[in-house]
Parts: sequence; C-alpha cells; structure tokens
Amino acid sequence: MGSDFQEVKQRLDIVSVIEKYTGLTARRSGSNYLLSECPFCHGHGCFSIKQEEQFFKCFQCPGDKTGGDVFTFLSKLRGYDQRSALEELAREAGYALRSQSSRPDVKEAIMRRAKEAWETPEAKEVWEYLVKERKLSEEILRSHDIGFLHDRSKMTADLKRQGYSYEEIKASGILTKGYFDFYQILIGWRSVTGSLSGFMAGVTRKRLSELNESGRDPQPKYKMAWGFQADSPYHLYEAKRRTDSAVIIVEGVIDCLQMLNIGISNTVALGGTAFKEGYGAALDSTRFERIILMLDSDRAGREATARIIRQLLNHHPKFSLYVAEIAATDPNDKENLIKDPDELIVKLGPQITREILNDPIKAGPWLAISMRGELDLTNSLQRDEALHRMACLWDRFSDEVEKKEIIRYLADSCRLPQEDIRKTIEKYARRKKENEENTDQIDPPAEQPKEEDLKRTSAKMEQWEEKNKTLKEKNQILSQQNKALLRAYAHCVTQIRELSRSGLLWHVNRLTEGHSAILKQIRKDPKKSLFLLEKINETFEKSSVQDVERIKTEIDQLCKEKINENGGNDES
Repeated sequence: MGSDFQEVKQRLDIVSVIEKYTGLTARRSGSNYLLSECPFCHGHGCFSIKQEEQFFKCFQCPGDKTGGDVFTFLSKLRGYDQRSALEELAREAGYALRSQSSRPDVKEAIMRRAKEAWETPEAKEVWEYLVKERKLSEEILRSHDIGFLHDRSKMTADLKRQGYSYEEIKASGILTKGYFDFYQILIGWRSVTGSLSGFMAGVTRKRLSELNESGRDPQPKYKMAWGFQADSPYHLYEAKRRTDSAVIIVEGVIDCLQMLNIGISNTVALGGTAFKEGYGAALDSTRFERIILMLDSDRAGREATARIIRQLLNHHPKFSLYVAEIAATDPNDKENLIKDPDELIVKLGPQITREILNDPIKAGPWLAISMRGELDLTNSLQRDEALHRMACLWDRFSDEVEKKEIIRYLADSCRLPQEDIRKTIEKYARRKKENEENTDQIDPPAEQPKEEDLKRTSAKMEQWEEKNKTLKEKNQILSQQNKALLRAYAHCVTQIRELSRSGLLWHVNRLTEGHSAILKQIRKDPKKSLFLLEKINETFEKSSVQDVERIKTEIDQLCKEKINENGGNDES
C-alpha cells in the first residue's frame, strides 16, 4: 500500500476539489480544464488543471511556485502546512489516516534531529562560527530553532525508520538543493500559531568566500526550503506572547537573534527586504499597537522601509508606525555607516542600540526626510513629485502632530512657507479622492470572461505548447550537431598528432583541409557527414603510420571529393 498522501490523492479528483474550494466552475479545454479566475492572482483564463496528472498551474502568478498537486493547492489557499492539508483532504475523501498517532510532524522531527546534531564533531566549526565570529550566545542558539545539517542520507533513513514516508520528508523541504553539503545552518520558521511551517538554511562566511573565489556560480547567504512560503515574520509567535505594545521589525534572522541576545525579545525578522503576503494579517492578529522598523541602512533597506510604510498605511492602518534609523558610523571605517542591527550590536554595543530604539521617528516625517536624499525639493518638478507622493498617504495620517512634522520638514527642504506646503498637499489629496470616486462611477463592474475569451486563451496555450515542442526538436538537432562536431574535432586532433610525430607535415595540411570541409557540411547536415568521419577512421585503422603512400592516397581521395555547403558527395 502507498503512503497516506498517495492514498488520499487517488481518492480525490483535483478538478472537483478546486471547484469546491473556490466556488468556480472549471471548463474543459482540450485535455485540460481552465478555471475562469485564478484564486491567487485573480487573473482570467490563466489557471490550468491537468486532470490526468492531478496537477494545476497558473501561468500568470508571479514567481515559479504557483503550481502543484491537490495538497499544494489547499496549502497555498488556506495557508496550511502539508500535514494540515493532508488531514483536511483525508476527511474530504473519507479516508482514515494510518499515520495519525502521537508522533510529531515531520518538520518538528527534522528540527529536533538538527538541534541534536550540534553535539557531533562535524558541527564544531559551524558552532564556533556562530558563537565566536557572529557573537551569538549559546543560550539563544539552544533555546531557538537553530540546528546543524550534515548527513542527508542518514537523516532521511532515520526519519523513514520512524515511520515518515519519502513524500512527507520531501514535502518538508529538507531535501532542497544545497542543504547539508553547502547550507549547514538550519533555521526553523514558525507561523503565528506556533506550528513549524518551514525552514531556511544559512552558510558560514568562510564557505561563501571559498565559493566566490572558486569562480563557481554565486549563491545567496540564506536559502528558503523548496516550496516554503513564509506567511508571518520570523519569531512573531514568541514575540506576540510578550506584554510589549510595540514590535520591532528587522531584515535578517541573524539581526533578530542578536536583538534577542541583548534582551530585546519583541523583535521579528522579515527574512529579507520583502514584506510578504500574509505578514500584515499575521501582525493584525497580535495585540501590538506600534511597529518600529529597523531595517538596514543601505539603499535597499531604506527603499524597503519606505515601501513597507506605504503598505502598512494603506492596508493595515491600526498600527502607529515608527522608524529607528541606523545612522552611526563604523568605528573601524569612519567613512561608512553601520549596516544592520547585527553589526550595530557587535561593534557599538547594546546600549547604543537601545538608545536608537528609544528615540525613533514617526513614519510620516521619516518619509519626508528620506525624500530630501532622493529628490531636489528646490526643483519645481521634483518638489511637485514629492508633494504628490505625500498627498497619496495624507488621509492615512490621523495624528495632527505627525502631519505638522511632515509639513515642517518639507517646508524647510522646499524653502517655502509651511502653510503653502499644507494647502498644496491637501489640494492634491482632494483631487486624488475625486478622481477615485469618478472612476468608480464610470467603470462598469468587472464581467466574467466570455466563452470566446476562454477559447482564445485555450488557443494561445496550444500555440505555446506547439512552440515548446518545436524548440525541443531544435534543441535535439543542435545536440546532434554538437556531438558530431566534437567527434570530428577529436578525430582530427588524434590523427594530426600521429602524422606530426612522423614528420608528415604535408599530410597534416591536407587532412586539415579535409576536416574543414567536413565541419562545414556537419553544420548543414550532421547525419550525412558521419560517413566521412568513418572513412577517415578506416584509413587510420587499416594503415600504419609507416604506410605513407597508402595514407597519402586515401586522404587525397577524400579531399578531392566535392563537399559543398549545400549537401555533400552522396556517392562517397
């Protein structure tokens, strides 16, 4: 009997499941089905279902991960992990799970084994890197989901002995390319409800440096597990259980661990500069009232800060927003700023970090200040651009004091009276609101795609498949040509070397001319030219190098044959 995943999948029809959970009807298109609207990106006619393969794919969703089986669909739609999706679909199929027992989820089992692996001799170098080089305390490392990856085969075998199927192990993401051999620091990422939803793995600076010096393809410092989409910031589950009314958001997981290291436990990490889908809803579910953004001080960090402020103001207005900007200079390099909280704590200490956090600036004034570095506010066009940007958010600022601070910073930068700046922003804000109201009245409600639209989309998909087939055929031809060229080159080199050793330079020249003609023909038709290579091989197999006259005669005969770019000598 197969695993629970296989049994449930065999009992369900992916088309029926998708129709039930979306409330939409799938229309047949050739051998596949099309959903009128993608439940993820809401595009029309781009969501294809292959019933025979029990597989779905959206051709319009950003990225390359919107596709998979029925478990992937439900996980993405409901925010489930694979185990939760299996349990719900098993109930849907009326199937009793054999694996329902007191054993933990496979990801919990993996995390436990990875944490135990710190005791092995192989983990010593990575452990010292985290403790001595990155300055993280042993207590923080042991009390959080930080583990060591070493032997992929052994871990997989151990998990199978505990009753976990290969499908469960693979779905956990632990078999992601690069894990164990390159990425050895395993970081468990928990959802806002506390379940271990996925993994991220990191690499030591030494390994990363060795990779860059080797000239191989560069790799990121951290890599998310295959199929894992974080739906809440890192450490939010632990942070939300504290009594703090504010949450501090940093970029990297190491930044977050450093903050925890000095006792600032209400810190969460984005895992990069992106404020991913689901992060806002996860923060909304907490009791936090204020958000303090403390992202990196580089350009990417500042741009991400401005972008996240706009996202939160527009879609999650319950929070009061602040920015704790890192503006301290590096004590070892006075020309550069400290980059991130990790570096700030290591180089300047916990006290400076707390002082920066205790004196943040409101988000609105920070946006106004950041515009001074981006735009020339004494220039009429750029000043107008800045005021338009602020007008788009003006109604989102409910605090009058914050609005006055924004006006003051902009007025100082524009060298204009504060009252004029305020009137202009409010005028732009009213105009924007009126335009939105007029657009709502003019634009008719969106219609469902018509049958003709679906047919056109289906025809386009068939054209794409045909183009894909043609490209595959061309690739096969190119592969044949490459093989023939390599073979011709190898033969030519071998034969020229033998003739050169015997001092037959005239024969070398003649043979080179013959191979040049062969190579021209190979580019036109690799199959027809192979017999010419075989003739040259026969010459060298039947003749010894001392048999000069026979070699001369055979090669002369080959070189005299008329081989042109349009075909070749079919009589040969």
